[in-house]
Amino acid sequence: MKKLLIVGDFISGSGLTQVIFNVFSRFPAEQFKIQAVGYGQDPSQYTDKKCTELGWPLHRVIPVTKNPVEHWRWWKQYFKQHSYDIAYFNYSSSWNYLPVVYAKRYGHVPTIVCHSHNAYFSHEFSNPVLMRALTALNNNGKKIFNHYANVKVATSDEAASWMFGEENTKDVYISVNGLDLPKFQYDKQKRSHIRNRLDLADQIKLIGFVGVLQERKNPLFALEVFAKYHEINSDSKFVMLGKGPLKESIDNRIKELGLADDVIQIDFAPNVNEWYSAMDAFLFPSKYEGFGLVALEAQISNLPVLASNTNIEKIFATKNIKKMNNLDPISWGKELATMLDHSPDRNHLDPALQEFSVDFQSEKLQQLLV
Repeated sequence: MKKLLIVGDFISGSGLTQVIFNVFSRFPAEQFKIQAVGYGQDPSQYTDKKCTELGWPLHRVIPVTKNPVEHWRWWKQYFKQHSYDIAYFNYSSSWNYLPVVYAKRYGHVPTIVCHSHNAYFSHEFSNPVLMRALTALNNNGKKIFNHYANVKVATSDEAASWMFGEENTKDVYISVNGLDLPKFQYDKQKRSHIRNRLDLADQIKLIGFVGVLQERKNPLFALEVFAKYHEINSDSKFVMLGKGPLKESIDNRIKELGLADDVIQIDFAPNVNEWYSAMDAFLFPSKYEGFGLVALEAQISNLPVLASNTNIEKIFATKNIKKMNNLDPISWGKELATMLDHSPDRNHLDPALQEFSVDFQSEKLQQLLV
């Protein structure tokens, strides 16, 4: 049996965390003994409870953005006190590379995996000096990851180049974010249950957004798009599933737009798959993503999806997703109205989505690690 450490943010609502649960929960318990370390904070403790259900002991390290010295000191002590066959680091960028170094130097971990989940920084500084420093650290981290990682994994070609450098991608395994396809298929009963709970009449068009409320997800733009569509069709509501640093700005903008009665905000929904069934269309205006999990989840449910052209080509998997070549809320609102004039048949699974099956991706990663 191999002792496997999984490192991730472990935050409720995080796409990275969802990928971890989707993929590694399928690893056979008789072959892998899994433990986890979370570098994020989850006040809801949803991910802590999920790890307990899976039998994964979960430790949390103080976030590096709060106290980098304590963060790195914790990791040093941790690897001095614990031994693993495999340390699997799930990161969005390369700048916090010391835990990887410590895994080898103090933990003597034989197999180190670095998995890139993004194609740019998760968070940016407004201060240009700080951004230059972060970029310099990130560039150094690429060298460290290439040196220490026995196995390199990325969610896309773009994510591979971002974490390891374009010249070091030949040995990177591309593992698209696996999804439980049946779980996200359209369900008429779940649609009725949620819409009845919200007191939504059949003619009300429910537009959806799912993601952390941070700049790279572009939630304020999604709100502006809904506002323009609402001018075209007042029989519409907007549901935003997610929490994050832009929550206050979004609240203020909702008031300014006079949409307090038309926007539904939910910090976290463990049953997001059911919410897709309740929606009539989905907005995905992210500025950059390593992959774009939720856009695929929406397509599995046969939702019409509007997505920004900065997303990777892989997510444009079916005829239900439209790539927008601008960030003009008026054009997005009009396109949304056009798409909703022709509601698709939602009672089938597009064959083009089979390659994203989590069972297939989980099996491939197991083969890499044994």
